[in-house]
Amino acid sequence: MKLFLSLFLFTSISFTQSSEWIRIQTPVTANLKYIYAVDSLNIWVAGDSGYILYSSDLGETWSIQHFNSEFEITDIFFLDKDNGWAIENGLLDSINVTNFILSTTDGGLNWNSIRFRPDNVNLYSICFRNYQTGFIGGDNSVFLKTTNSGTDWIEITRDTATFSHFPVRKIRFLNDSTGFAVGGIYDRGGVIWHSIDGGFNWVTDSAYADPFFDMAFVDSVSVVAMASDIERSFPSAVFKTTDLGNSWFHQEIPYYGVSRGIDKRTATEIWGTFQKEFIVSTDAGENWFTIATPDSIEVYDIAFTDSLHGFAVAQNGIFLRYIPQVISVNDDELNEINSFFVYQNYPNPFNSSTRIKIQLMDESLLNIFIYNSLGEKVHTVFSGISGRGVSEYFFSAENLPSGIYFFTVEAIEVKNRLNSNFFTGKMILLK
Repeated sequence: MKLFLSLFLFTSISFTQSSEWIRIQTPVTANLKYIYAVDSLNIWVAGDSGYILYSSDLGETWSIQHFNSEFEITDIFFLDKDNGWAIENGLLDSINVTNFILSTTDGGLNWNSIRFRPDNVNLYSICFRNYQTGFIGGDNSVFLKTTNSGTDWIEITRDTATFSHFPVRKIRFLNDSTGFAVGGIYDRGGVIWHSIDGGFNWVTDSAYADPFFDMAFVDSVSVVAMASDIERSFPSAVFKTTDLGNSWFHQEIPYYGVSRGIDKRTATEIWGTFQKEFIVSTDAGENWFTIATPDSIEVYDIAFTDSLHGFAVAQNGIFLRYIPQVISVNDDELNEINSFFVYQNYPNPFNSSTRIKIQLMDESLLNIFIYNSLGEKVHTVFSGISGRGVSEYFFSAENLPSGIYFFTVEAIEVKNRLNSNFFTGKMILLK
């Protein structure tokens, strides 16, 4: 199908595989292994030597919020830009493996530290569903929850499957009720769990020969995880569910190594870290290819806050920022889009309000978002199911200042969620 454009000021933008990553040196040289981005302007990275760093300008400048040379951060998680948690792990007095649970209520300006007992276990993951209810996972069957903001931790009920008590490497929630966890041990097996009751009970979904370290939530029902072999003796394997973990299919892919981080850029494009490469799928996990990292540096974790903004952390204190390739389209050109027409917003330029017209070929999950020139999402025009045909969507910018804005349109067909299309257009607000 073709995208028809009216003859107003307009530049459309599309993004392709040839986009690049730029390299930014943070103030530290320790390996940065974890990243959490609430949005494109609130980013935390963490790793060796107990470092936690924060950036509010896409990684251009950083403040060091935490440092402990004898320890390392093994996970970091934020509910919002103020409330966050992290795990600090290391040898106390060169004797006992010790964990501290760090927490902040002011965006990391101050971190509170509470020692976790017992000693001599490794904690790998922490996440909170709300301020009171949180979860931690680690070695030696450590899979615990709190309902009082971390004051007390109690064991989580798990089924009795063979792999049910393997180490938990990552815990994350898709929504208030549905959560997933992954883990495992090299050369012994990997496992995926899921919960449908807010994390109070967990069921073993699937197991494999190698462990899992992370997962990507592709849409409201689909999850992708990758099993990895540190010895590179066996190829990696991709696991995917499209029904909230009730059934999984997997396939081996011809790549050898360890994927520690994975996230989606769009509903069909997924990126993972793969040591000195990125591993990428542009068809929701069906097929994969690799892209070398800048200067072949080793990357550990990756996060996308939207299709325009992606970040990764790497060895020696290096931070990577995703720069999408921009293709300008003249006013009278047509752009190929598989299953929808997007018309230029009218009027454009506009004063206070404008309309965006879209024609869908099939019933779709439709998302229309507005971003400012800094990449911040400032408004949701529409998010929900839209039927086949032409619809107009009204956008009021009364509370926004004059400037350049971008509207993004994503359409995911209801009958075939693998068929997804994405478009970004430029508009000008003049008051």
